[in-house]
Amino acid sequence: MGNSQPYEILTGVGTLYVAAVSTTFPALTATPNASWTDLGETEGGVTVTLSQTTVRLRTDQHTGPVKAIRTEEDLLIETQLAESTLENMAKLHGMAVTDTPAAAGVIGTRALATHRGFTLDEYAFLFRGASQSAYGDYPAQYEVPRGYFDGPIALAHKKDDKVVIPVQFVALEDPNAGSEDDRFGRLIMQDAAAI
Repeated sequence: MGNSQPYEILTGVGTLYVAAVSTTFPALTATPNASWTDLGETEGGVTVTLSQTTVRLRTDQHTGPVKAIRTEEDLLIETQLAESTLENMAKLHGMAVTDTPAAAGVIGTRALATHRGFTLDEYAFLFRGASQSAYGDYPAQYEVPRGYFDGPIALAHKKDDKVVIPVQFVALEDPNAGSEDDRFGRLIMQDAAAI
């Protein structure tokens, strides 16, 4: 067993942002600019899953596998948005909110159509934590250059709990990535202060 440091145990929550595909990611210590939309507070944490499907190859001369290859891989980010606004739901639907301002004798309303159609809107996705680096009390962030919102949007209206919006963000390969390794983006952690 190694000599682990307390900061190697990751803790804390983060902030989720979306922007148009090809938006430049902010530096790790910079505040995201107005191109990035903060999706608000979350409930139940944020889970980032890197999954894969592998195939084990065998030959007649061996009982065990002699090689393995990866046939599929995915990056999935899941959470629940605690701020159940129509604007947050619109991001997930890829639609716009229709705002009808109040007027004399007319109430103000906001509306969101619930039919989504064939086209999926794509976004760049940023998940940033204030103290999530494994190398000290430093920030870390996931930078996903291209993806879409997936999964059902099931709003549970209960008398004894708040309504949250379940979110699944699926990464798509970025054909403009600088290298094969960066096609799903990257996880970057600060490991030292500037000199």
